[in-house]
Parts: sequence; structure tokens; C-alpha cells
Amino acid sequence: MERSTAEFLDYLAGRHYAAHTVRAYRDELARFRAFVKGRLKREPALRDLGPELLSAYAAARSLERTDARKAISARTLARSLAALRSYLRFLERRGHPVAALRAAFPRVTVPQPLPSAHAEAALNALLDGIAAAILDGDPQGLRALATAELLYGSGLRLSELAGLTRAGVDDRHMLVRVLGKGSRERIVPLGGRALATLRRYWAAIGGEPRPDAPLLPGPRGAGITPRTLERDVQGLLERLGPAAATHPHALRHSFATHLLERGADLRAVQELLGHQNLRTTQVYTHVTRRRLKEAYDRAHPRA
Repeated sequence: MERSTAEFLDYLAGRHYAAHTVRAYRDELARFRAFVKGRLKREPALRDLGPELLSAYAAARSLERTDARKAISARTLARSLAALRSYLRFLERRGHPVAALRAAFPRVTVPQPLPSAHAEAALNALLDGIAAAILDGDPQGLRALATAELLYGSGLRLSELAGLTRAGVDDRHMLVRVLGKGSRERIVPLGGRALATLRRYWAAIGGEPRPDAPLLPGPRGAGITPRTLERDVQGLLERLGPAAATHPHALRHSFATHLLERGADLRAVQELLGHQNLRTTQVYTHVTRRRLKEAYDRAHPRA
């Protein structure tokens, strides 16, 4: 089992899975191996795997507690079991008879919360107000505004933005070339407000970066970390009020929601977001239906 686990992790790395994903799968498989070893009192082999063992592990995992002594969430349990399911699928492709195991593997239903999207008018008023009031000599403020404009204007993930270089932005055709999850590349539009703010930021830090330099360079030319960009955006979105979602992903959610509310095609929004599966994008249709229901309840005399 130890050798097959190492081969599986090498396979994931070769398929360009994110380092964070590979690390999470490695930790989960190490946890599972330790569990099996504890039950068998010896090093586990692949022939030891059976439905009862997998069910026992799932049950034990569900009873674990976090550092705060709280039960682990359904989402955490689902991620754990998904790692094992991927491992079994890998073994099956290598000729191991584990198809029946995968079929009997327990599944966890995870409640899907609706994405947090800001009201269109409030968000645009905030960005316009900051753009008009911010000083050209304020690099941090301009960086926060440029980050928000790119996340909302192009639907980028924060990690995608942090990894962008100057060469990834085509000013002439107003496009951004993005390397997304699974090293999948996509091209998305660049908003005019975002480009204008980028140019103001570059002027504030001493000039436009080289083509191979980060799109949002720091004072010494190095890229800004995702955590720093996250803090920038949180400080900006806090101005929407105490109930507003301040995480950067809310701007990507707003991007998708506002496009659909204005009549954009769901398939086009899928491409812009870089979703492999249309079902992932369909969650935003629930958001727009909720908004329509709220508008009806507020405005219709018979509501």
C-alpha cells in the first residue's frame, strides 16, 4: 500500500494538480494507512482493503473532532472520502480489483450554500467612489482597487490574479490570459476600469512592469502574495456594511451573478469562470432566482 500511495501522489503531480491538493491527498492517505495499520497491527497491503474496513474508517473519521473540539464538517468528511475514492480509481486503472470497493464506498451529502454576491448598484457605486476619491500617490489603495476591479471585472480567482504576469494582459484587445485550476488556460475580457486602475497603480510604483514581471508588483518588483491581496480586498469591501461578504471570491460570485441577471448565456459564463462542468455554474441561476423572488416580495401588491 505504501508504494501504491507514492505512485498515486506522483501521478497527481504529473497531472499538474495544485500543490495544496496533492498535500491534502497525501495527508488523508497517511491518515487512512495509520488507521488500517492500527486495526491490523501490521503494515497494510492492498489485499487488506475491503468494504468493512472502508466503512469503519469513514465512521471513525466522522467522529473526529477539530482543535476546537467540534465535530468535523460534512464538507471536510466529503473531501477526505473523495481523496480515498480517487486513490481507489487510480488502483483500478492499474489493474487492481477494487471496482466493487468503489461502488460500496460511503458517500456524504454536503449542503450547497448559495454563493455570496453583492448588489450590483452598491458594488459599482463603491468602486466608482473609490476610483474618484483615491489619490494617485497611494499605491496600496490603488492596488486594492485594481485587485477588486480585476476580480469583479474578469471573474478571476485570487490565486489566478496573484500568478498573472504583465504579458498575460493584452491592452490592445482588452483580454486576459489566465492559467486556472488544473493548469487549464482560458481567455477572459479585461474591463476598461480595471485597465485604467492598473495604469494608475503602475505609475504610483514607478512604472509599468516588464512582460515577465508580476502584473501587480510590490515595491521591490516581487509579486504580491494572495494573502496580502485578500487583506486589500477585505478592507475595501468592508465599506459595503457589516453584513457584506468581504472575502475576495464574493467578487467572482458577483461577476457571474450580474452577468446572468443581465441575460448572459449560462454556457458563456461557464467559459468565463473556467468551470469544467456546467453544473458548477448552475448554482448561480439559483442566486438570480432568489433575487427575483426578493424583488417580487418587495414590489408586488399581491406578494
